[in-house]
Amino acid sequence: MTDEADDEGKGLPRAVAVADGKLPAPDSGEPPVRASALELQGPMTYPDDGPFATRVRSFDTYLAKAEQVVLLALLAAVVLMGAGHALLEKLAHYNIPYKDDVMRGGTFAIAMLGGAFATHQLKHLSMDLVSRRFSARNRLVLRVVLTLFMIGVLLLAIRAGLHYIAEEKTVPKQPGKLLSTVQVGWIFPIATSLIILHAFVSIALDVDYLRRGKLPPERMRSGH
Repeated sequence: MTDEADDEGKGLPRAVAVADGKLPAPDSGEPPVRASALELQGPMTYPDDGPFATRVRSFDTYLAKAEQVVLLALLAAVVLMGAGHALLEKLAHYNIPYKDDVMRGGTFAIAMLGGAFATHQLKHLSMDLVSRRFSARNRLVLRVVLTLFMIGVLLLAIRAGLHYIAEEKTVPKQPGKLLSTVQVGWIFPIATSLIILHAFVSIALDVDYLRRGKLPPERMRSGH
């Protein structure tokens, strides 16, 4: 590659990129710069989707948008509650009632719903030390098998969560609490069920592609 070769398709000569610090010098011993996910051009497209895959993916997208709205609302509630309490306590020496309930319950809900949204985005951390040695089709089969295993583990987690809720129902609600432990406890099985739903969508899409003899495009994963 000459000094006039484009820098990873960005239209910059390599010599200019090196001078600007966007690429290391050829003999610097530094690894080449890899484009981040923010520099990827355009949204993810699925040109090989069939009618079934299109409908399933559309449902999954709408569900994820609803989750995103709830996540933003919860984040706003937690941030505003924390900031408002700090200001009122500093300026007026006033403590907002139920502050701890809102912040603790909201933070827990954000963590759980964030996991469901990450499942939709396929952004869970993954290590491909084994799967990268397989062919593309075998990797797809392996992903289906591992997703089924994950669903089995999550079902056991939901069972444990429901058992916890049943036990907490026997405990009277503490006075001065906005949310009981039962109400907060329901966040876990609901969010976990959403994760399972996204996982079933992923399996349905992968099986549909396998049935039609095609391979779906894959997003970059942080664990690669």
